[in-house]
Amino acid sequence: MSPESVDYFGSAERILADAEIILQAGRNEVAAREAYSVMLQATRAIIFEKTGQAPKTHSGARSELSRLIREGLTFDGHLAGLLATGFDTKADVDYGPRTAISQEVAERAVEDARTFLAAARKVCE
Repeated sequence: MSPESVDYFGSAERILADAEIILQAGRNEVAAREAYSVMLQATRAIIFEKTGQAPKTHSGARSELSRLIREGLTFDGHLAGLLATGFDTKADVDYGPRTAISQEVAERAVEDARTFLAAARKVCE
């Protein structure tokens, strides 16, 4: 794996660890937002590993991941779809007005991020 992909995965793992701590502190909105960041960093790792470059924008990362999947990348389409819904959560939390996120929804977001990260690692091995 390229050093850049390793760095993206390292960043994703650190953010995931933070999201888990934040979730335990009951900060559901922040934990859900951070879960999206995990998936974004993991997506950038996949893209860098497959193309040698990583998009800077959220929409660029989603588009490029979709393109790679259409061209044969074995990555769960449901997980890829979580990138769009995660971005919506991030935008809501960042720009408001904030919608309350339940503990259950935040836990699901962090679990989805964990699953996304594992799947991303698998396609890069």
